[in-house]
Parts: sequence; structure tokens; C-alpha cells
Amino acid sequence: MNAMSGLPLSLRQRFVDRSLSAQAAIGLALLIAVCAAGRCEAQCVEQSDRVPVTVVQAFQSEPASLLRDVRTDRSKLTGRLAAYLVTDISILPSVRDLISESSNVERAAIGMALRRAQLICVPRKPETAQKISQFVQKLADSAVSSGYSAELESVEFDPNSVAGQTTGSAQTPSAKKPSGAASSLMTGEWSTEISDPFIPAPLPQ
Repeated sequence: MNAMSGLPLSLRQRFVDRSLSAQAAIGLALLIAVCAAGRCEAQCVEQSDRVPVTVVQAFQSEPASLLRDVRTDRSKLTGRLAAYLVTDISILPSVRDLISESSNVERAAIGMALRRAQLICVPRKPETAQKISQFVQKLADSAVSSGYSAELESVEFDPNSVAGQTTGSAQTPSAKKPSGAASSLMTGEWSTEISDPFIPAPLPQ
């Protein structure tokens, strides 16, 4: 016979209620701790689309492990890294470490991942999308910027791409030149430098 069975019903019920309250308090404390670490605000996608926390933590502890996993497969590198970013934007410092250990080809794929993640984040977490844009600008890596620009061009022309899904683009694949919106994102004498997409557009005169 356990200790509970000898107690009056009212005392047993009170004990159970206190136990449940303690469990709820522990769960709330854990949630607050996670949110305090920025995890609650970090995700750009629903729970079902997020990468498991253990996978993200493994990447953070050893960014170069991603390069070994994808085995020079550029598309896989882009897809994996983009999924990590939309799950938890706090991995950006680890992305910088990853870039430092990558070849130029791999850096271009990383740039594409950054742009893809940015597009996914725009509807739900525009502040996160802006962080990615600022990260690319501050990084000032030509190979990363090249991949970032290439991904921009591909989504502008592909109506089934992430950009089309997130912004409702109605462009057709037969388009042969960038739209005005795409052109406005490029600056410089030869339109080869990336401008900040979050700068407000000038008002018409």
C-alpha cells in the first residue's frame, strides 16, 4: 500500500493538485528560459518545418561538420543551411565560422542559403530577414555576395520558387530581364553591389 492510499480523499486531491501545479510551474520556467535565450523569437517557420534542436546545436558546436555531411553537394549545402537559419537565426555567428572554413564554391552556396532563408523569414519575421541582410553586408565576402545575388535572380524568374510563394509573385518563367524591384536591389556603376532591401522606396515626385 502506498503512502497516498492512507490519506483522506480531500488530502489526496490537494496533494495531486499541488503536484500538478509544481509541474506546470517547472514547465513555465523552462519556457521562459528558452524564450529568454531568444529561441521563441528565432523561428521563421512552423514547428513541423523546423530542424530538430539537437541538429542545430550540433552545427553550432562544429559548423564544419555540415561541409562533411553534404560532401561538396552545393544544393544540399544551400538547403540544409537555409533550414537551420529559418529554425534559429542565432546560428549566424556559426555561419561566419563555416564561411571561414569553406571554399569559394561553398561560400557561394552559403550565400544562396542566406538569401533563401531571408525570403522565407520576410512574411513572419521581417526583423529576422533584416538581420540576414545586414549579416551579408557586414560580411563583405565576394563569393557569399555572388551566391546571394544569384539566388535573388533565380527566385525573381521562377514563379514556383520561395520568393513566388512568400510574396505572391506572378512572374512567368519566360521573363528575360530583371523587374524594377530586382534592379532596385542592386547598386553601383554596373549594378553588381547588393543594396539594403529594407530601405524605404523614395516617394514619387
